[in-house]
Amino acid sequence: MSKQKSILINLFFLMIPYLLTIMIAAIAYDSLVIHSNTWDRTIFGGIVASILLYFVKMPVERPLTIINDLTPSLILKKLTALFLIGDSTFKKIGTFIIDFVLFCVGTYLIRHFLPLPFISGSFLGWCVAALFISVTIGFSIGFNDLTIQQDTSVEND
Repeated sequence: MSKQKSILINLFFLMIPYLLTIMIAAIAYDSLVIHSNTWDRTIFGGIVASILLYFVKMPVERPLTIINDLTPSLILKKLTALFLIGDSTFKKIGTFIIDFVLFCVGTYLIRHFLPLPFISGSFLGWCVAALFISVTIGFSIGFNDLTIQQDTSVEND
């Protein structure tokens, strides 16, 4: 896989969807919880969001492993490896903490810089639409690289 293609796949299949998923969780939390501006509720929301993001990462483990194996750049390999859950307890705890911190920061930034009618209005829908578009672009760019080729040839004995 070329370096440019690898960068585009990592951008559209990994980075943008990850940030949008955290943003969607933060928007949903800010629009559903009335007193979301207290730290104890934000911490609880961060724990719940981190658990949910952990379960979201499980089905994309295989495509991320394929992307990581095909990526020529060492920097992109390390970046992709951050999102792989793997079997290591240290990695699982590390990704949980990263998700928790990013959720809390996202919740704080959204709450303080956007008005509540906009947060609880169509902003969530636009983020979901952007998520689907980004994943679609990422898969269309790297479809041939991300599919598992099966040998369907039949040999006659």
